[in-house]
Amino acid sequence: RQQYNANLTRIGELKAELAEWQKKQKEYADAKQEAANDNDVPTDDYYRIPAIMQDCKTAYSLSWQDGGSWNGYTFVRKATMPNIDGEITFKATISIARKPKYFLGIKIHRAIVQISWELTSQYTDTYVADVLTFDPDLPEEEKERIVNERIAEIAREHPSCKITTEYARTTPMEDTSTGEVYHLLWSSDRLEIAREVDSRITQIYADLVSLEKMMHYKRSIIDVLKDVLPDLNMDEGRRLTLVEECHDRWVENARSLRSGRKEERP
Repeated sequence: RQQYNANLTRIGELKAELAEWQKKQKEYADAKQEAANDNDVPTDDYYRIPAIMQDCKTAYSLSWQDGGSWNGYTFVRKATMPNIDGEITFKATISIARKPKYFLGIKIHRAIVQISWELTSQYTDTYVADVLTFDPDLPEEEKERIVNERIAEIAREHPSCKITTEYARTTPMEDTSTGEVYHLLWSSDRLEIAREVDSRITQIYADLVSLEKMMHYKRSIIDVLKDVLPDLNMDEGRRLTLVEECHDRWVENARSLRSGRKEERP
């Protein structure tokens, strides 16, 4: 009876030890499967910072002004564009998308690093907001009041802009009292025509300034070609996964089989 009880105790100990080893065996199998799944993740599509900068340079015709600099995990590089009279800033930030995983001191999952980037521009532009024409007989105080009111209105409409004013003064025409000179128009009519001509010249000058500014934003040949040419195949040259290769073979076989059936028809 004592031997029987001893055997039962030993059997219980062995069963507990067996369950513990079976649990460890399952953990090893799960870790092995996770490592295999991690290796199946395609890494060819992960862009690096030099490749991103090259894509931006080709797409926007950038001209790099320096070699760039690191500030912590952020890379900053300055550039210029032919269509924008300003400074272009390329900024890329590196962060950890997934930390590495370890099992019994062995790394079973790689760390995945993601890159978030942006391309910003900073430039200044000027344009003629309004043209005010005054009567020469109007007092200077009244002219100043009208100009200040208009400046205040523009400042409220565009709070982040700097407003400057330019004055184009014309000398009033002198009246001739001699009787030897004959005019076809009255003096008041001549003044009215002079004001109208001055107003038109000022408007033409404003239009020329606006046209000069707009010339900096005309479309380049690259923009026109992008609208005409077909889209580029971004997957060309990329290593396909097993599922993608099977799908391509299936589509090609289906096309060949379909074309063969069409040729056999009378």
